[in-house]
Amino acid sequence: MTTPNSTPNETLPRKKEGNGCAYIIMAAFIVFFIIVSKNTNSVGSYVAPHHTRSGKMVKGHTRKSTSTDANAVQHRNYSKGYYYLHKSRYNKKK
Repeated sequence: MTTPNSTPNETLPRKKEGNGCAYIIMAAFIVFFIIVSKNTNSVGSYVAPHHTRSGKMVKGHTRKSTSTDANAVQHRNYSKGYYYLHKSRYNKKK
């Protein structure tokens, strides 16, 4: 016989186990895709070997990629203008 004050053993809902592995795999995929996306943007373009107009042979090389960020473009344009205005500083004959 049970007394009115006693309650049957209540089982608490158990925490699901095994999700830790899924979280680790998802985090690994996210890190992998971030690394891959950074590497693809930093790759420049390949320039094949060629001759210049003066006949000089230029070896094949990778052209460095340039940033399309607005600030980077602004700094590049400022730099070009600066060197154009101050030619005498950089064209000194030895």
